[in-house]
Amino acid sequence: MDERGTSLSEQVYLGLREAIVRGELSPGYRLLVLEIANALGISQAPVREAMERLKQEGLLVGKANKGSIVAEIKQEEIEELYDLRELIEWDAVRKSIPRLDEEDFRKLSDIYEGMVQAAREDDLFGFIDLDMAFHGYFFEKSGNRTILQIWRQIAVKLKRFLAITNKLYFPDLMSIAVGHTPLIEVLKTGDEDEIKRLYVLHMKEVWWRMGRNKQMS
Repeated sequence: MDERGTSLSEQVYLGLREAIVRGELSPGYRLLVLEIANALGISQAPVREAMERLKQEGLLVGKANKGSIVAEIKQEEIEELYDLRELIEWDAVRKSIPRLDEEDFRKLSDIYEGMVQAAREDDLFGFIDLDMAFHGYFFEKSGNRTILQIWRQIAVKLKRFLAITNKLYFPDLMSIAVGHTPLIEVLKTGDEDEIKRLYVLHMKEVWWRMGRNKQMS
């Protein structure tokens, strides 16, 4: 594969992934390699490679005689992802605690300020990217590259889920943004038990709001 082919494959992959995460390609939507290649004016090979990557991430599923279909968002799968997230994210945060310095707190605050700005502009997808960047910061800081790779894989699916739940179960994006302030402040205390308590509560909030919403409906 030449550099042009690799570049094209990456571009197609990123474009399709973004469209799926944003909901522009809805669950059940059928994707055909030939159609995409013709629409983009490229050969089928980079499109096929891009779609195989999306299948590996669980965003596409292959159907006999139907090509590739945008995967459904299944609640049980999301629950499993959140269970996994709770385990690996707390481990990443715990390992990061002794390594955090003023520069790290400044960077986390900058991400938070970006979330506030995105909330003011009602930029849902920019907000979600920053939210994932905030939590992903600890995976990078922890130094465990394997866990970081796992996080990057599940973050793609989490973005799809958050694009739905952030609008349905929270009054506005600003209410989500401000929920990150206590997380930054508690990190500065170094109190591991309290840090864990707040971070786990933060990760589980969406489930609490979904349950509460069902009770009120």
